[in-house]
Amino acid sequence: AEEAELQPLIDQVRAMLRSMNDGDTSASAYDTAWVAMVPKPDGGGGAQPQFPATVRWIVDHQLPDGSWGDSALFSAYDRMINTLACVVALTKWSLEPARCEAGLSFLHENMWRLAEEEAESMPIGFEIAFPSLIQTARDLGVVDFPYGHPALQSIYANREVKLKRIPRDMMHRVPTSILHSLEGMPDLDWARLLNLQSCDGS
Repeated sequence: AEEAELQPLIDQVRAMLRSMNDGDTSASAYDTAWVAMVPKPDGGGGAQPQFPATVRWIVDHQLPDGSWGDSALFSAYDRMINTLACVVALTKWSLEPARCEAGLSFLHENMWRLAEEEAESMPIGFEIAFPSLIQTARDLGVVDFPYGHPALQSIYANREVKLKRIPRDMMHRVPTSILHSLEGMPDLDWARLLNLQSCDGS
């Protein structure tokens, strides 16, 4: 009887394993947004994205609630950083104001969730990357973002703790965990950081 009850679950797991493609990774709205922000080196009459397909991907993958991220599993950390990254990318190129407005509305309505989310589920480097992304939004003139929301205070505090633990000069000399979050950090000495690149290019 017990085996009969378990059989549907066993079949479901087998089907899931069979449907997996070896070596595939799911698309990341956050990573795609950063690539979408790369300008053409020869922009000509005006700045343009170097990789327009990434901008199209962002436009095509906004979720019905206005956010970007994993549609199957709601994580506040995932949704907030992906959504802000996509809004910033679209804003950089002055594209899709209605989509940006929907994304900002989602951020307003859900920012409180960051204070409720389990700290253990915070992605590595979130406390570095998210505040840097907020600063990028501010620099681009995104006005309708809840910059002073109380839920952000602990993230800013964690960022300061982490940055004090790893002085900037050390970060340029030896591999540290901050290498995982460089994409959003201003004023880096890339000539020195490139010395930390692995032989495989990572």
